[in-house]
Amino acid sequence: MNWTERSLAAAALVAVAASPALAAPDGALSFAAFVQVCGATHADYQAVLAAADAGGWKTTQVKADPFPGVTIADTLARDSSAGGSALTLHAWRGAKGAVQVSECTVRIAKARFADMQGAAQAWLGFAPRSATAKKATFMFADEGAAHRALTSADQEAAAAGAGMQILSVSGDEDGAILSVLKIKK
Repeated sequence: MNWTERSLAAAALVAVAASPALAAPDGALSFAAFVQVCGATHADYQAVLAAADAGGWKTTQVKADPFPGVTIADTLARDSSAGGSALTLHAWRGAKGAVQVSECTVRIAKARFADMQGAAQAWLGFAPRSATAKKATFMFADEGAAHRALTSADQEAAAAGAGMQILSVSGDEDGAILSVLKIKK
């Protein structure tokens, strides 16, 4: 993990710890684990793999469906735990024509959707682009150590530059799912 990634992870831990939406330490630790493997790595497959290895995530056989129409080059599935919650990581990378696509997803058992949405908003520094009672979606690009919310007009330029990222937070009766999808032309 380089200094930028460490700074992002440290900032996320501070933001999560200070967030009133995460009164329970379990949520803060689980979100920090997501940031370590998916957020700070920008869903870059090799960086996700390195972060999972460094964090002691164990190989598992859990499979997830990749983005439709993408030819998958690499995939991984791992299990871990943080703050008393079971975590399942699934990451992949591939291409759709000349467009590079990668995704990093963490399912957090027992996590409350509202807590994870609040943590994601605190980490990114802006409100979701869309939100319902069970799903929130943030579209952003990284600029240095900061995240910048994207408008519809910004998406093509972001994808052609460092990459457009979509963070989705969803919840069900079993917990929460946090996912970063990155698209780069």
